[in-house]
Amino acid sequence: MSGSVAADLTEVRAAAELVAFGLQRRSRPVEGSDYRALLDRYRSELRFRDVVDTMAEGLGLEVLGTPRSGIVLAPEPGGAFATRLADLRTMDQAERLVFGLVLLGIAAYAYPQDVDFDDPETKLVDVVKVDEFLRSAIGTLQGQEGGEGTPEERARAAAEVYADMPQLITTQTGRRARGCTLKVIEDALGWLVDQGAAREATTLGPDVYHLTDRFRLLVADSAGGAALDALRGLRATEGRAR
Repeated sequence: MSGSVAADLTEVRAAAELVAFGLQRRSRPVEGSDYRALLDRYRSELRFRDVVDTMAEGLGLEVLGTPRSGIVLAPEPGGAFATRLADLRTMDQAERLVFGLVLLGIAAYAYPQDVDFDDPETKLVDVVKVDEFLRSAIGTLQGQEGGEGTPEERARAAAEVYADMPQLITTQTGRRARGCTLKVIEDALGWLVDQGAAREATTLGPDVYHLTDRFRLLVADSAGGAALDALRGLRATEGRAR
């Protein structure tokens, strides 16, 4: 009896360690690491997987998958690990709208079709190209139908703010300044890097980023909103036209 309890506690501890690795978004399950060993156990041992899933659920998290980059955890809305845009920095309402629109635009740009969610290869995004795509989508977003307080109404408002913002404002040192759309996209991709959902592709240029499996699975889990669907449809049409 005591041996069984001890084994259970050992399993729980191991499950907690795996969840902790998932929350440390820069951790990588390299060959020979404790993270890799725990990830292999999750993939191969049904009992251990159940313990991990149950622990994650109790913490307000959901396991979305275990790609090569590691275990991907998504926070439940309102849970302890839920990230709110207001937590990112001091933003006014217009800035929050535009930041949220940019995240949708990045998702649609990279994953225009459902089949893209099954492709484990990382997607490349470029700050300027994302801006060009979003500007081409302004009319589509402004045509979203929905009453006050709906996601569609927020998409329309975000599109109007985005359209009115200049593409580029520079500081005295030549950097992008707050108040232009290129800076918002740069900040959004920097935030995704901090979340382990993107990484800088410095060898390809200062404005190029890889989107990771974590971002792919998070987008796949949240796909279905009208604004995101509209952006994905537009992006897919662009792809077919080329």
